[in-house]
Amino acid sequence: MNRIAIGLLAASAVFAACRQQKPAGDEPQTPTPAQELRERLAAGSADGKILFGHHDDPVYGHDWKFDQSRSDVKAVAGRYPAMMSWDLGRIELGDSLNIDGVPFDRIRSEVRAQNARGGINTFSWHLWNPVNGGDSWQVTDSTIVAKMANDSTCNKLYRAQVRAVADFLGSLTDENGNRIGVIFRPWHENSGGWFFWGAPLCSAEDYHKLWTDMREEMDAAGIDNVLYAYSPDRTETFEGYMSRYPGDELVDILGMDIYHFGGEAGTDEYRNAVTSGLGIVRKAAAEHGKIAAFTETGMESIPMAGWWTDVLLPLLKENPVSYVVVWRNAHDRPEHFYAPYPGQISEESFKTFASDSTIILI
Repeated sequence: MNRIAIGLLAASAVFAACRQQKPAGDEPQTPTPAQELRERLAAGSADGKILFGHHDDPVYGHDWKFDQSRSDVKAVAGRYPAMMSWDLGRIELGDSLNIDGVPFDRIRSEVRAQNARGGINTFSWHLWNPVNGGDSWQVTDSTIVAKMANDSTCNKLYRAQVRAVADFLGSLTDENGNRIGVIFRPWHENSGGWFFWGAPLCSAEDYHKLWTDMREEMDAAGIDNVLYAYSPDRTETFEGYMSRYPGDELVDILGMDIYHFGGEAGTDEYRNAVTSGLGIVRKAAAEHGKIAAFTETGMESIPMAGWWTDVLLPLLKENPVSYVVVWRNAHDRPEHFYAPYPGQISEESFKTFASDSTIILI
């Protein structure tokens, strides 16, 4: 385990010790799991480190599914990602499997395993809407968010969906029964038009209400182990990025999703988008006292042998953030992968990337 991972575990131990101390004349100061997690992220950023993350990393990979103790990232670099990313889609339907067919029980056990080795977990939510039962990509109806926010029947259904999320996130505990601090990143990529909550499909006011109603239900459920992340897709201006910002009282982490499209020919465009986008994120985080993150990125199929060291690593060093997450390695779509596997063309570049003193794996 590297020095930062040990430090993250040590920070948790310090907070645990603080729970036992009672300042003279005061009630014991007990940090919540969410507060502990924020301090861990802030400490890593202050030390100039960037946690590397991968979606669904230990549950399936490029040519395997549901093996135990397996990871394409670990197979290449010898260590797990410091950040594991998961999705909660279908939890709101009461299903036992998420949107990618991963059992929620398996996710729960992997969250515990990741926490035990000093890592962190983050969740997105590709939900089915409560208005007509369509999935997140149903963009033919521009009234969905307005109804979720303002129609009493639909709003009650939406709040019930949030309570299902709260029940699951609140159930994430370590081997001693203590809640594990996690990141929740709902309503992401809202600046685009491919989800029903995207900017072309709902007003800023109704988008904000999705957040306020969600936080009301999460807080009413006593959820104290969640940091909330706001992450539009690539946005060209600071004003555009902040135009749908839910507010400081609702958000802990500011991020942006920016993917590399167009193969090698799209490299300059990606570099420009990341430099501009993370510049906006870092400025907003500094002004609002939040954690800055690169919440989703990657290049599908990674056709550039040196992508990790020639493209991504320099961008991260020029625009430091708390963590960076690449998307999943689908077991059933050979071209759909964002981290290398043994023998993949970018394997050696990734090994160098992972061994850089800035990048943290565990």
